Amino acid sequence: MPSALSARFPRPQRNSLLLGLRPIQVMLLVVGIILAALSLLSGWPALPRLVGLATSLLCGMIAFGRLEGLPAYRWVVLRTAHVMRSGRKQQSYRANVLTPRRHGYLQLPGEASPLRILDTRSSIGAVHDPRRRRLIAVARIEGPAHLLQNSDEQDRRVAAYGRMVAGLCQSNRIARAQILERTIPDPGDGLGEWARKRSLDTTSPAGAIYSDLLQHAAPAAARHETLFSFALNLDAVSKEVRKYGGGLAGAMAVLDSESRAFQTSFAAAGVAGAWLNAADLASSLRVAFDPAATRTLFDDIDPADAAPLAVDATWDHLRTDSSFHRVYVVTEWPRLRATASFLSPLLLKPGIRRTFSLVLQPVPVGKALRDARRHQVERVTDRATRKRVGQLETEEDRQLDADVAQREKDLAAGHGDVRWLGLIAVSADTEDALDEACTEIEIAASQALLDVRRLVGQQVEGFLAAALPFGVGLG
Repeated sequence: MPSALSARFPRPQRNSLLLGLRPIQVMLLVVGIILAALSLLSGWPALPRLVGLATSLLCGMIAFGRLEGLPAYRWVVLRTAHVMRSGRKQQSYRANVLTPRRHGYLQLPGEASPLRILDTRSSIGAVHDPRRRRLIAVARIEGPAHLLQNSDEQDRRVAAYGRMVAGLCQSNRIARAQILERTIPDPGDGLGEWARKRSLDTTSPAGAIYSDLLQHAAPAAARHETLFSFALNLDAVSKEVRKYGGGLAGAMAVLDSESRAFQTSFAAAGVAGAWLNAADLASSLRVAFDPAATRTLFDDIDPADAAPLAVDATWDHLRTDSSFHRVYVVTEWPRLRATASFLSPLLLKPGIRRTFSLVLQPVPVGKALRDARRHQVERVTDRATRKRVGQLETEEDRQLDADVAQREKDLAAGHGDVRWLGLIAVSADTEDALDEACTEIEIAASQALLDVRRLVGQQVEGFLAAALPFGVGLG
């Protein structure tokens, strides 16, 4: 049997300035050295000298220390911002149900500009992001289980997915793409409908057992849902928009054209994709904020009702309507060669409500080549500096050099370049249940060879990026 296609993830790129240090670390180090030198060599009194030495030590600790999985300087910034928001009472959000709402607009917490679900004659619903100048379409995709296919079919599908992702990089038309896989509560209506169609006799022993099972177990079941979205860069397609009449009507025509191209890519990968209309988009968003709404949700929900009614954010988790949530970010992908099914321990973990989101940012070929050459120069300069100061070269340094060289080779050979961000949002009905679910998810992530970090001070931003299929990301 032929071996399945596999790949090795490159190490994350670091924008270092000197000897692997970031600019802010170099600045803190310089400030600390200057303060220490002045405190020891100048004729300052004892108290200012002591304060100067303590400040220089603090600069060193902030430059090189780590807190809650973050560099100390980053942690300090997030903690300061969190304290300021708490002081201004900006950590809680309540929807004002008495204020007249604008039809189609989503009033999301943390969003500087409200998003709008366009209700047009097109069968495709679209989300307009005026601040980022994007138009977003979302598709629900379904297909046979990857693990149940033979190795040849798996490799064919992986290659088709690769071609679709590579196609994103050929121009700057697509600003972001996102693949979102989530588990949501299933009210069990399908099972109940099956029983009603067959006139289940609840007076018989078997019928009574089945009816009791439907009453207690069916509402606790969960189903998997996979969404794919892409964000059209309106600035990059402005000429085509004007060709179709301009405005949002012209942009929707361009969006329809792009969606048909993706439909062909879905078919090549062996999956079926159905683009969500405006009502489907509103329902999907409502379920993200309030999973319990799957039991009471109407098909014709207004987009203005899709946003959360209440949000309470803390340092490391948040609550929206009926659920508690905690968001993780994938800090490092498998260092070993991995097959396409390496996420199975995480995605197939039973009994946990979670959302796994992969946000893709295509990098145009020209920009990718410039970045690769810049990183190549940085690595050469860093290597020369280490040799000059007598610092030993580690195996990690050699691996980073190899990754940078391989990236430039791949780009020169015609491959695309994509920046990606992995996010995991875990949800539960109570805070205690959330802690238990997070422990299970952390174990499953380690089985998938992922390094994950709990987001701190950014739970609202992280949840919007992970749970909503808008390709927002964290920046």
